[in-house]
Amino acid sequence: MAKPEGGTAVLEKEPPSLKVKVLERRGCAAALAVTVPAGEVADAVEEAFSEIQKRVKLPGFRPGKAPLEMVRQSYHGSAVEHGINNVLRDSVHHALEREKIIPLDTPSVDKVEYKEGQALRYEVRVECSPEIVLKNYKGLSLIRKASPVGDAHVDERLDSLRESNAKLAPSTEATVSSTHFVLVDYDATFEGKPVEGGTARDQLVEMSAPQSLAGFNDALQGMKKDETKDVPLLFPDDHPNKTLAGKAVSFKVVVKDIKEKRLPAADDEFAKDLGLGSLAQLKERLRTGLETEQARREREDLEHQVIDGLLNLHPFDVPASLVERRAVELTERMKTFLLSRGASEAEWAKNEPSMKEKNRTEAERQVRLSYLLVEIAQKEGIQASDADVDAAVAKSVKEAAAEKAEDVRKWLEERRESLRAQVKEEKIFSFLIEKAQVTEEPAA
Repeated sequence: MAKPEGGTAVLEKEPPSLKVKVLERRGCAAALAVTVPAGEVADAVEEAFSEIQKRVKLPGFRPGKAPLEMVRQSYHGSAVEHGINNVLRDSVHHALEREKIIPLDTPSVDKVEYKEGQALRYEVRVECSPEIVLKNYKGLSLIRKASPVGDAHVDERLDSLRESNAKLAPSTEATVSSTHFVLVDYDATFEGKPVEGGTARDQLVEMSAPQSLAGFNDALQGMKKDETKDVPLLFPDDHPNKTLAGKAVSFKVVVKDIKEKRLPAADDEFAKDLGLGSLAQLKERLRTGLETEQARREREDLEHQVIDGLLNLHPFDVPASLVERRAVELTERMKTFLLSRGASEAEWAKNEPSMKEKNRTEAERQVRLSYLLVEIAQKEGIQASDADVDAAVAKSVKEAAAEKAEDVRKWLEERRESLRAQVKEEKIFSFLIEKAQVTEEPAA
């Protein structure tokens, strides 16, 4: 398909006699048949001749001084082509504007028919935004899954905090058990020769953790401090070292120390170590944190319900180009995540087509949702003011660590418009939740 080329504007105003017929208006595709009267086309060609005359140099004449008739003879084809391109560009714009079609990309023009002295006819096809009719977005049925924070939740979080502040100390027990941390040295040999990379000193083994080599932790059970033991272990068939895969390797293991985890007592001293005045203050801090987390989870769940509700009520088509672009973005984000977690480029290349296909469904949902949120915001007059953005910046700065507060402020100010879009979206969801029919249910 041809695309209208640039050039000097000719049709500054829509020709009153421009004829436009809608051939197709389905989903996000539109096709129009356009007829430009012969007179407008002739005027555009004449304008093209005048433009050529101003810059062309013909033998015997200074630039721009050649007679128009000589220009017509020498540049007839160029002038007609230039004039037609100008008419195409301007009339395409007017035709789309008349039908209230906003193109997402450069319109494509084909089936161009023109004979000198006659009208210009062509068809224009374009991908456009969908026509959206909002319905029932106020009064969505939502379920708030309430889960009040109780003393048991606070105690559980306190135990987790004690666990993370635990220290290892020499065990009072004489032999290794499944609850211990064992400090070991070992040397691995195969057929009497040292195994490359098979030596370790002061290796700390958590007995309750999954075994990196089947049977190693089991062999430590019951050993005493300073005891030495020869442990034969069978390497798996898929071991990276093909020489050792599926073979028995001998480990000479020395238990150097047996340690156990000691949790700090849940008392005022523990709270003071964490910068608080008492255990009661620590528990209150934990309760506030849990309530904040619960409120965030409830809000996220309500937003997901709003999204599902809106999408179920509005099953319209969205532009394929936007879906494709969003699918690529989601796939690239997934690629970055997986590679950062150790996946290889080869593994990714193998799975990329299927990943992209899976992401296309989510991309379609996201594009459709974005159209809906824009339409709702426009209808309800929802905006994010400078004061709203200032408040969001202040909130983030307040929540940041004191030494990082200024960096957070600077970072957010540099991304102020992105933050404005985020704040606006939050206001749209708040509006929809406020107008919804919310039923309270206890969380499972």
